[in-house]
Amino acid sequence: MLSRVDGVASELEIAELAGVDVAAVAATLEELSQLGAIWFDHAAERTRSPRPAPRPSGSFHLGPIVEAVGKAEPHHPAAALYDPRELEEAVDIEEGRKRTILDTFYGLDNSNHYQLLKVEPTADKRAIKNAYYEIVNVFHPDRYFGKNLGSFKAKLERVFARLTEAHDVLTRLAPRAEYDAYLASLRKTRDFDQRLSESSVAAEVSEIQRRIEEEARAAERAHASSPAPAPAPMPTSSVPPRTVSPYPSTPSSQPRIQSQRPLDPDARKRALARKLGGRTFSGSIPAVNASTPPASPRSSLTPSMPSNPPHSVRTDAHERAASDLKRRYEQRVTQARNEQAERYLESARVSLASKDPVSAANALRIAASLVPDDAEIATRLAEVQRQATVLLADHYLAQAQYEERDGRMAEAALSYARASVGSPTARVFERAAYCALLASGDLRTASEHARRAVSLAPEDAQARVTLARIYVTAGMKQSGLAEFERAGTLAPNDDTIKDWIRRLKRGEA
Repeated sequence: MLSRVDGVASELEIAELAGVDVAAVAATLEELSQLGAIWFDHAAERTRSPRPAPRPSGSFHLGPIVEAVGKAEPHHPAAALYDPRELEEAVDIEEGRKRTILDTFYGLDNSNHYQLLKVEPTADKRAIKNAYYEIVNVFHPDRYFGKNLGSFKAKLERVFARLTEAHDVLTRLAPRAEYDAYLASLRKTRDFDQRLSESSVAAEVSEIQRRIEEEARAAERAHASSPAPAPAPMPTSSVPPRTVSPYPSTPSSQPRIQSQRPLDPDARKRALARKLGGRTFSGSIPAVNASTPPASPRSSLTPSMPSNPPHSVRTDAHERAASDLKRRYEQRVTQARNEQAERYLESARVSLASKDPVSAANALRIAASLVPDDAEIATRLAEVQRQATVLLADHYLAQAQYEERDGRMAEAALSYARASVGSPTARVFERAAYCALLASGDLRTASEHARRAVSLAPEDAQARVTLARIYVTAGMKQSGLAEFERAGTLAPNDDTIKDWIRRLKRGEA
């Protein structure tokens, strides 16, 4: 998309050049603008020569889009991570190095050890050491001894510590293997979360529905434009065909009365009335005047239609045609949905056979969206989703344990909380609460996790100690003392619990 930005083209023109939907272009350009890669020149639009009116897109930026180069400092990509005014701090560091320090510092949370040292995951020990010594020259605090560093001093120390940690982990065999396993688990959970997200499934279902409806409309148009089928030929016979006409070819101008006897009583009455010159046997059959010319047999058998049918007849025919069109369209859509659902059911069966419940759950969710009234699919989906959440919980639990050992308590608390969805055990809830407490996180959420752990394992002293510590930290010392005393009865020889009780009673905690 960035290659189409020339400082002249507007969003609509870029969409036409790239062959991409205007909404997708607008979203991409907004992201590039936030990163500082481009900026929207609204003033230039007023000075350029007029162009043909583009199709409306709903976009707000109709002026030219200009790539941010040269003096467009406020739009530097760093602006998406921190306030660009930090670059203006009066310190003894040149501007280019200040930018490097800020970019690295604010990107620490989103960088793994390999990215931080700018090496490939396959790099050997020597390559990692060389990369470390090269990059540490910029961030080692001793290089700035005696200089005015201002707020950059703390940033340099933090980056240097992370670089040293990355070096120490990646240059030792066992820690690196453990870290690689953690990264692999992290990739899996992110992939699982993305595939199981409501927005991802909804987008895929929406696209399938759109294709189905387009194909159904195309099929209906083809059906409407096809010529009507020719009438089937009459079967041939060895007997010569007889010409049927309303009157026999006789010299007389009057019709000849057929001699064969009518089959039904009403017909016999009418024939007898004609013979008697208008006399009738009952009031139900009208008399025929001798002066009245006989009706044509054709007119008596086939009612004549007016040359211009009434409006109501035309309306009924139009409504029937519209109803038939709608019925055929709905039948095509329903059939296509069922066929697509069957494909996703087969995909789910293949995924389950390969021990991949996440992919199976994703496929079943799409199938259930296409045929929402199928109870069997809904039941199968619920079962497979349980398997997927258990698998996901195992990966989150492995992540949480590594993050807790690594001292990253905020990340560990979040991973334990996610693991609790598929593994709602007292141990997982207690760890989520404990890590949140040490990370100075949300105490309300931490207390909810701790209370859940206590309710699942009321005899677990550790769960009650964690809940008591959360209460004390939140200023609820009486509730904390009560929980410590309950924990003391469960673990009477625990000196830590005794010390907490003693300090709380003295008002020292």
